[in-house]
Amino acid sequence: MTERLTVSDYSPKTYRRASNASYLAGIAALLAGFVVGRPLVGLGAYTAGFVVGAAIPYLASRPVYDERDEQLTARASELVLTGLAYGGLVVFVGLFAAELAGYYNWSTELWAVFWAFCAFWLVWGGTYTYVRIRATP
Repeated sequence: MTERLTVSDYSPKTYRRASNASYLAGIAALLAGFVVGRPLVGLGAYTAGFVVGAAIPYLASRPVYDERDEQLTARASELVLTGLAYGGLVVFVGLFAAELAGYYNWSTELWAVFWAFCAFWLVWGGTYTYVRIRATP
């Protein structure tokens, strides 16, 4: 007699794959919604894909992510934030210098990008400070 596979018998890797597939399906649905002229339907499918993707690891009967996954996530986040920080520094300082030299004028769209960039780093810094203070015994 064969035993049925229960949900708890799946490996953590299976849960991760299902979660990632749900995210990917949500993104594809959003893009498809825009392509066929139904952005609201695409947005709904996108939201559903992300809700399901986030729910899968949360509802799993055992841990889906381990310490190695947390280390990889921390390293990837560090690389992205470092790239954004140095890239933004080079780009914005260069644009300010070009403007001061009279070679460039900032558009309103670029000012919006600059202020969003500043707001991102203010939120990140505030969150980091909060987490650091809370972690101090």
